[in-house]
Amino acid sequence: MKLSFLNRLTLRQIDIFLSVCQHRSYSKAANQLALTQPAVSSQIKSLEELTKQPLFDYIGKQLYLTAAGELMERAARDLKQRLVHLEIELTEMHGRLSGTLNIAIESSAEYLLPQYILPFCDQHSDAEIVLHVENHQRLLARLQDNLDDLAIMTQVPGDRSLNYTPFAEHQLIAVAKPEHPLAASSQLSLLDLTNYRLLQREAGSGSRQIFENFCREHSLTLRNSRQLGSHQSILMALLSQRNTQLSDYAVIPKETANKYLTSGELVQLPVNSFPIRRSWCSAHPRGKHLNPLANAFLEALHIPK
Repeated sequence: MKLSFLNRLTLRQIDIFLSVCQHRSYSKAANQLALTQPAVSSQIKSLEELTKQPLFDYIGKQLYLTAAGELMERAARDLKQRLVHLEIELTEMHGRLSGTLNIAIESSAEYLLPQYILPFCDQHSDAEIVLHVENHQRLLARLQDNLDDLAIMTQVPGDRSLNYTPFAEHQLIAVAKPEHPLAASSQLSLLDLTNYRLLQREAGSGSRQIFENFCREHSLTLRNSRQLGSHQSILMALLSQRNTQLSDYAVIPKETANKYLTSGELVQLPVNSFPIRRSWCSAHPRGKHLNPLANAFLEALHIPK
């Protein structure tokens, strides 16, 4: 069966459509693409006329994909991914790898990935790596939507929807100011921490989930806490404490605190069973065909350091 309207689809329309899908907003898509909102609306309208189906429902000031829109989104992502494969495969024929590699990472991995990315880019000078930094929950959503080539994460879902391989250790430690009442202790239990306020990330954070699971395994509930938006803001909050407010502590990735531990501005609290050890893993949806650039980066990622 010949679908003649497909011959009139343009890559520009597909780019605009995928941007609207991502943002669920014509205005945000227009900002991303440096277009006007009417231009975006016009292209979506043209696409709907070609497909003879509405692609979006507008309900309560929110855009939702219709059934036809979901089919179009899946096909559009497949097409864009195939074009990326084609670009990389063509350049590989000339003996080099090039193109853009999109990697979604948990925010803690910002301190880890440069030691892998910089040598890789030195070796493949025509390659560009774009990092999309998210908390654990949003990273899983990006994986489900097939927005990236690879993901770097600590807690892989147990539903077998992902292929994953551990490549580096991830440690969570407890830190506080040197003047903290627990800082002079030689040994602490997890229960000792409950008398003080925990500074922690938002609910979707991977490091927070790891610590909460660890506490549950030890039949402990932490009720005294304050939520902050990033590991850097947690560190700054600890460092800015005055002498009258030295009861806060944090459980954060060791890599994020190393600078301040070395300078003596923070100390590591000697909590039993710490550090909490997990693994950084590379992951991608099961059944996803990785392009040559992604495969090359995976190989580099798993070379022992």
